[in-house]
Amino acid sequence: MVDFGGIWEAFQVLAKEGGLGVIHAEDNDIVMHMYAKLICENRVGFEHLAEVHNQLSEDLSFRRILRLAESVPGTALYMMHVSAGTGVAAIAEARRKGLPIYGETLHQYLNWSAEDYKKPNGQIYHTYPSLKSKDDQKALWNGTANDTIHCVATDELCCSLRDKTLGDRIDNTTGGNSGVEPRLGVMYTEMVVRRGYSLSRYVDLVSSNAAKIMGLYPRKGAIAVGSDADITILDPTRRGTVRAADLHESDYTPWEGHEINAWPVATILRGKIMVENGRYFGSPNEGRYLKRKISSETLSGTLP
Repeated sequence: MVDFGGIWEAFQVLAKEGGLGVIHAEDNDIVMHMYAKLICENRVGFEHLAEVHNQLSEDLSFRRILRLAESVPGTALYMMHVSAGTGVAAIAEARRKGLPIYGETLHQYLNWSAEDYKKPNGQIYHTYPSLKSKDDQKALWNGTANDTIHCVATDELCCSLRDKTLGDRIDNTTGGNSGVEPRLGVMYTEMVVRRGYSLSRYVDLVSSNAAKIMGLYPRKGAIAVGSDADITILDPTRRGTVRAADLHESDYTPWEGHEINAWPVATILRGKIMVENGRYFGSPNEGRYLKRKISSETLSGTLP
């Protein structure tokens, strides 16, 4: 963690150099108070995590960070892991002021709530800060529809089911999920099929906006002359449910049994087929370092 003075100084460097701050914000005083409170009350099961990493913590931390950013003209921020309606509201308020602030949530937060902690092995649904209420979930969905939430990402941690469920308390539960592989199929189903999002908005939320915000566009995040031929092909006739047996990240998936109305059948990197029908054709040396520069549009609060 970094204190507010240090963050303030960092923002001044970011603004001067044309950088982008990526922030996971929680209010540590509130979080530590809630840990102590629940331990005193002997309510230490992980199913109480939403009370520890709560809406007030997100509200206070987001608003302090955004006020710091406002005090340093030119500070652009990517607020990651937005989990509560209070975070969505804070970002929306900053954007109404014309500040270059962008929001990211996780597909876990869009599809699960704190009630899911009560399921068997409910730890598998957790990543920090925490799952919140159904009302928070609704606010997140509204944010994806009104340009307050710009990206739907994962908080990736490919541990085993044993490691994921080893902790059973509010103070020892492992964060992160194995979520990269199901993300596109799950979010196509939830956005396009169930909520009527356009294909272009779906692509923006799961791919293009991240490339734009992070300074990779149009080399990444576009299908165009001069862009890398990075393409994922989804088959909308591949319907059924997510199964751990079909995945490659871990020995479990928190998305087990989740209905899908499309599934990736081919992934292409710079024109080379890397995955097709579940078979991997890549090698460890396929990656390339990409020097990035945050665009003037991103720094001014708009996307290219």
